[in-house]
Amino acid sequence: MSTSKTKNLSEHTSHEKIFELYLFVNPLGSYCYRCENELLKFVRNSEFKVHYQFVTFHNLQTVNQYMKNQKLDETDLDLRNEIYTKIYDASLSYKAALLQGKKLGRAFLMELQTQLHLLHKEYTPELLQEIIQTVGLDEKMFYEDKTSKLVHQEYERDQQIAQEMMVESNPSLVIFDNLNQQFGVILHENISADMIEHVCENLHHAIDKCPKKTQKHQPCCVVKMVH
Repeated sequence: MSTSKTKNLSEHTSHEKIFELYLFVNPLGSYCYRCENELLKFVRNSEFKVHYQFVTFHNLQTVNQYMKNQKLDETDLDLRNEIYTKIYDASLSYKAALLQGKKLGRAFLMELQTQLHLLHKEYTPELLQEIIQTVGLDEKMFYEDKTSKLVHQEYERDQQIAQEMMVESNPSLVIFDNLNQQFGVILHENISADMIEHVCENLHHAIDKCPKKTQKHQPCCVVKMVH
């Protein structure tokens, strides 16, 4: 290969735009499930190189949000605790599945949500067992990992990342690219394949318009769909 061609290839590679997407979800949330599918649709059709993660996140506020969306009695403390426990358990299960590989981990999460939202099943130990077998996880390893210190540390780390990225609700999508790694954009609404594409194409413009820039992993802009 000639020197000029090598130089051109090097320049193209060094300036290749690569996006990092973090989608924060409630593993039991139906709208989160739809947004995950929209993100996957964007990844399949995108001309950009994309790295993405589904990150489970929840707190009292997101539990309130979930109960409101499901039209559940928000004053029922026993029900609230039950939901919180299930979301926490599902989050640990997802982290345990990820230890067997990102592909298996994502397959576990998507299968779980398919069972919950398309087949309308309840989140139970029996359903968890069924999903483990369907996805092809190592069952013994899964249950050992789920109770391990490592998985609990990874779970806590996700909650910390969410806080640093100013995530307060589910779903939330945070977008960075390699050409401007210091800043990013956070989407709270209208997380669709078309909107993700629009934001990625205009990411630098959105960041430049932001009046207050913060450190990396603290997105400087909130992008909302105007209805």
